[in-house]
Amino acid sequence: MKKIVFSILFIGALLSSYSTAKAEYAHGRTMNLINADNRLYHFGFILGLNSMDFNVTNSGVVSTPDGELIPEGSEEVGEIWFGEDTKLSPGFSVGIISDLRIFSWLDLRFTPTLFFNSRQLCFRNAQGEEREDGKITVQSNMMEFPLTLKFRGQRKNNYRPYLLAGGAFTVDMGRSSEDPIMLKQIDYGVEVGIGIDFYLPYFKLAPELKLYFGLGDVLERDRPEIANIEDMKFTNAMSRLTSRLIIFNINFE
Repeated sequence: MKKIVFSILFIGALLSSYSTAKAEYAHGRTMNLINADNRLYHFGFILGLNSMDFNVTNSGVVSTPDGELIPEGSEEVGEIWFGEDTKLSPGFSVGIISDLRIFSWLDLRFTPTLFFNSRQLCFRNAQGEEREDGKITVQSNMMEFPLTLKFRGQRKNNYRPYLLAGGAFTVDMGRSSEDPIMLKQIDYGVEVGIGIDFYLPYFKLAPELKLYFGLGDVLERDRPEIANIEDMKFTNAMSRLTSRLIIFNINFE
């Protein structure tokens, strides 16, 4: 509940900032920061919201109640489990900006960002019965290291749109060897986004929307220290698990 209230207040503050910036500076009454885009490099910081989920590929394998795989053709009785991501939940993110000017219309950006969030997986067997202990919550506190190109449009008065494209790798810092589902520590993927730079009197403010698509399988299958070996049937139920992020940032530069 606290996350939801915080998210509503945060979005309200962002919308208020956006409206104020647009009303005061978008009509060209004053050209702010006229040399801002000529700097070779500059820095800034990020405050934002994020939402995470998984793309689940089920394996369709048969497992015993003890979590062991049953070989194909065996007469041993087992069951098939199916996993799915359940919902998007809001999270908070903070980061720093390092920006290098390449051309008047192109920048290279390195924006390491720390994400705080969690994800849920629901497992059902072939009869539609859900896992006895309910949904599995996967803590997803991670550090992302994206390297992106910023393609800037033409400046008009005190705003300038842009596009982002690049790659990123992430380091998961919230995983635990005792959890029913465990993620690999390292992931990698592609990132795309759009945004608008608003030139205020003393700094640039940029609302930005980005999407991250993980390319690697983040499911950890080697689990010698798992707390309950029976939970391995849920890991075995998935042949591939990839990450996806929706990121909304406010950049201060």
